[in-house]
Amino acid sequence: MEPQNILLVDDHKIIREGIKHYLEGLDNVTVIGEAQNGQQALEWLKSNSKQVTIALLDIGMDGMNGIQLCEQILQLYPEIKCIALSMFSEPHHIKQMMQAGAKGYMLKNSTQEELKEALENVASGRNFFTSEVTNIIMSSMAGTNKKSYSKVSLEMPLTERELEVLELVMKEFTNNEIADELFISPRTVDAHKRNLLEKTGSKNLAGLVMYAVHHSLFDDLY
Repeated sequence: MEPQNILLVDDHKIIREGIKHYLEGLDNVTVIGEAQNGQQALEWLKSNSKQVTIALLDIGMDGMNGIQLCEQILQLYPEIKCIALSMFSEPHHIKQMMQAGAKGYMLKNSTQEELKEALENVASGRNFFTSEVTNIIMSSMAGTNKKSYSKVSLEMPLTERELEVLELVMKEFTNNEIADELFISPRTVDAHKRNLLEKTGSKNLAGLVMYAVHHSLFDDLY
């Protein structure tokens, strides 16, 4: 991984210290700035933005929250990549942070290895979401009714059968369970999954989930 300079924004000093301790144990990672709220972070960035590669942002801060801060950072300094590091595990927080432009979302119970993986992925231009965050998204999407798929069908040319497979994938059905539910063969299920990945430009199931979130599949859940 190329050297990464981190801006750490969290309103709890003890949490910043813990995260900083994690980060300092990683090769090529340096915490070059800290802030306890959004406004303080923006003031600091006025003089130091060119040094920062990644901003780690808490969400629940007084005044300007992490979602608003992410939007501001990307408007003013689009070269900086933002990752949410939050205690909030509700799907709408995840969705809002992604819509604000964050490249990753992690919970504060994440391991040092997950933090390392997040930085490596985001630094390389990829998105990163811990398995726990992905599972939260998938569990929420399992309750999505078929009306919401009309929005997805406008965004990507999926057939009715592919939409049915997608629904069952999001409910974490196995291939055999999907085959039984739709009266098709497991091989056909595999073919539909490949089509879903190809049409959405996703590399795996997690990517498919993230694509659906980016395209407002969550809207009917709130």
